[in-house]
Amino acid sequence: MIRQDYIIRIIQEIISAIAEVLLKRKKLDINDKQEYDSIAKQVLGINFNDLATIDITEFINKYSDMEDGMDKLEFMAVSMLLMAEEENKNLTLKSKLRQDGSYLLKYIQEKSCNYSIQRETLIKMLSINN
Repeated sequence: MIRQDYIIRIIQEIISAIAEVLLKRKKLDINDKQEYDSIAKQVLGINFNDLATIDITEFINKYSDMEDGMDKLEFMAVSMLLMAEEENKNLTLKSKLRQDGSYLLKYIQEKSCNYSIQRETLIKMLSINN
């Protein structure tokens, strides 16, 4: 239980850091990318860059019933949005990442028992920019 609480707290801290980067539209340096990749591998079992090719429905089914599943899905969502902001070459990939990340945030906002002003702000920002 202590390990589970620690993981949830770490996920929430990373979500806050990524959301701050997104809201301020800052670019990541290489150390941040390596850190996020390491955390994604520990939390989700996949590399950060693999988020670009996953089927989010599969992950929703996998995590939605877990105790920390919504936190993991939110981490996945903000990571996808961060990757979309960093992507400048492949507009199709950028669009997919942004669409999947937005969908996950809306899903979490609707299904989670935890309300987040930060999440709501991101959702509004994304809907304005579309």
